[in-house]
Amino acid sequence: MEVTGRDLFKFTGLAAAGVVGASALAGCAPKTAAETATLADTGSADAGLPAFLQAPEPITDFADTREYDVVVVGAGESGLSAAHSAVAAGAKVACVQNIGTAQTTGNMGASVDTTKTDEAGIQACVAFLMEKNAYRSNRKLLEAWARNSYEAVTWWADTAAEGGAESKPYDSEREYNGYTYYLHANTYNHLEGAHNDAALAVCDAVAAEGVEFFFNSPTVQLYKEGERVAGVICETEEGNVLFKAAKGVILASGDCSGNQEMRDYYCPDLRGFKTMSPFRDGMGMMAGIWAGAQMTPVNHSKMVHGGGALTRLELPFLNLDIHGERFMNEVLSFAYLNNLMRGYLEEYDFQNPMAAKFFTIMPANWVEIGEQWAAAHPNEVKFGVGNMKIPSEDQFVKGETFAELAANINAYMEAEEWHIDPIDEQTIVASIEAYNELCATGADGKFGKRADYLVPIEQGPFFAVPRGANSVPAVLGGLTVNENQQCLGTEGAPIEGLFAVGNASGQFYGGVDYPMDVEGLSIGRAITSGYVTGRYVAAL
Repeated sequence: MEVTGRDLFKFTGLAAAGVVGASALAGCAPKTAAETATLADTGSADAGLPAFLQAPEPITDFADTREYDVVVVGAGESGLSAAHSAVAAGAKVACVQNIGTAQTTGNMGASVDTTKTDEAGIQACVAFLMEKNAYRSNRKLLEAWARNSYEAVTWWADTAAEGGAESKPYDSEREYNGYTYYLHANTYNHLEGAHNDAALAVCDAVAAEGVEFFFNSPTVQLYKEGERVAGVICETEEGNVLFKAAKGVILASGDCSGNQEMRDYYCPDLRGFKTMSPFRDGMGMMAGIWAGAQMTPVNHSKMVHGGGALTRLELPFLNLDIHGERFMNEVLSFAYLNNLMRGYLEEYDFQNPMAAKFFTIMPANWVEIGEQWAAAHPNEVKFGVGNMKIPSEDQFVKGETFAELAANINAYMEAEEWHIDPIDEQTIVASIEAYNELCATGADGKFGKRADYLVPIEQGPFFAVPRGANSVPAVLGGLTVNENQQCLGTEGAPIEGLFAVGNASGQFYGGVDYPMDVEGLSIGRAITSGYVTGRYVAAL
C-alpha cells in the first residue's frame, strides 16, 4: 500500500510517517490466551474463550485527552461518510485510523435510484435481498439502505469528482415479483488507484469541512463512563490518547478479514483463502465486544473475490477443476463459487489459495454465444461487472486443438507459479470430448444445467479462461445493531453512546456468501450507513 503526500498529517499535526506495519499493530493487539488467563473477572469473557473475546484491564492513564462531540473509528467508506454527515450537522468530529491513510477496497457503490423507483419497487428490492440473505437480515437495515442510498452514494460520487476522482455511473433495472426497481452505482475501476482515489478525494473534502483526522492511531479500547461509551482510546506516538465523545462513538473500522483468529472463529470455512486487507484487523469490533456489544451469530456471510475481470466473465461454458475434470453446474455467480473449492484447498493443506482456481473452456465464437445467452438470461450471464472492460483473448490460454490447449494450460500454471501439480492432459481432452457428447443429448445428467446452455466446444481455436475466487476482501458479520445502528448488549438493549456502521456492523447480510446480485452492495451499504448514522448521532 502506497501513501501519497496528501494522505496523512496535514490535518492533524501527528508526526509519524508511512503505513503502520505488522510489528506496530502488534503493540495494540489483544493479549495472548496465557496473558489473559487471569482476566476472566475483568470483562465479559472467561479464560476458555479466544483471546480476542477476553477483555483486558481498562486503560486509565492517558498522555492526552481531547474533547469532541463525535469520534469515528475508521477512515473508509463508512467512516468518511459518517464523519461528513456528523460535521455537516454541526458536531465537532474526530476520525481516528489505524494506518496512515484513508483506505477503502472495491470499485463500485450501489444504490436504489429513488427518483425512478416507486414504493412497491423499494419493497421488491428489499424482499429480493431478504431472499438472497436467507431471511437472516434485519429487514429495517435493508430498508434504510434502499431509502437513503441514492442520496448517500450521489454525495460520495459528487464529492470525489470535485476532488478529481470522477466515477462512471452504471445504471440497471431489476424485477422481482412483478415489480421493477432501478439501481444506480458509481464505479471507479477505470482509475489507476481504483476506488481509493475517490476515498482520498473525499477525505480531503471532509477534512476541509472541519473533521480532524488522526492517522496511525489504532484504537485499543473504548472509554466508558458508567454504562455509557464516552470515548475512544488510541495508541499514538505520544502514548495512549483519549478521544472523548460527548454524543457518541461510531465504529467504522471495517471487518475482521485481516485477523486470522477472528476469521477462523467466525468463518472457519474460509481456511485457505488469502487475506486482501491485513489492516482490517477487527480491533474496532473487539473494543466493542469488550464494552459489552454482541457479535452477529455465526456463520457470518463472506465476500470472496480474486482474478479481476477474468473471474467476472460469467459465461456458462465448460468449467474444469485443477484435475481437468468438470465439477459443477456452470450457472453460478462467482461470489458463490468458493463453496465448491474447499476440497481442493484441503488437498494443499489450506496453504495454497491457487488451489481454488479453475478453467472455463470456450470455443472461438464465445462472444456470439455469450451474447445470445445474455439476451435471454441477463441476470445469469455476464461479460463483466458495471462498466468493467471485458477481458481480451490475449489474457486467455489458447490452443488450436484440445491437446494443444491442455498442454498450454499446464504451461500457464507453471509460468504463473500456481504451485499446482500438472494436470493430466489426456484427462482435459477427455473431459471436453465428454462434455460435447453430453451437449448432443440435450440434457445434463451430471449437474443439471439447463438445456439452452448446453452448447458444445466445437469451433477452434479454443480458449481456457483462468478463473476462481481465492481471496477475502471482507467478512460480513460485525456487531449486532438496531435500525439506528446502535450497538446492542446481551439483553438486546442499545449500549448508550456506541454505534457501528459498514462492515463493523452486522445483520445486513445473512446468507452463506455476499450476494453479488446487486453489484456494489457492500460499498453502497457502507456509505449509506455511515452517512445516515453520523447525522443521527450529531442530533443527539
